Amino acid sequence: MTAVVRQAIEADVASIARICATSYRDTYRELLPQGYIDRSVVAFYDEQRVAKEVAPAPPEWFGYQVVEERGRVLGAAGGGMIGKRAGELSLVHLEAAERGRGLGTALLDRVTTQIRTAGGREMWVSVFLGDSAGIGFYRARGFEPVETVRAALSRVDDHIVSLRMRRVLD
Repeated sequence: MTAVVRQAIEADVASIARICATSYRDTYRELLPQGYIDRSVVAFYDEQRVAKEVAPAPPEWFGYQVVEERGRVLGAAGGGMIGKRAGELSLVHLEAAERGRGLGTALLDRVTTQIRTAGGREMWVSVFLGDSAGIGFYRARGFEPVETVRAALSRVDDHIVSLRMRRVLD
């Protein structure tokens, strides 16, 4: 059976919250301070917040997209428009055991299609500076580094920086 990417529904909320929180913690435990990770997981992947954001609120948010196989959610992504011609990929998270199967790319492709359909001609993503796997993933898919910015939720003492990357959509 093949994995399917689809619009998330309310029944997916608990799976999305669990997958995103676990993936975030696992991915960044060696890169970011624990306090920052905890703040981010609470701010972005709390079940109540995911429930509020599971549905689309176009054009700024296309809702969560999920990849599932045999009725089981394996990963989630989300994005929306940040301008008339620019879209943003906000997140892609997978269960650790499912990485390397092309599921992250399938989720990225889904959000890319949504951005194109909404009139986007360029797509942005933020990746923590030092996240070589994430930076490599996006570079391999046509994203180029543009600038560094202070990361969302970063406090003065965190010194956490994100790399803003962009690709032009054909």
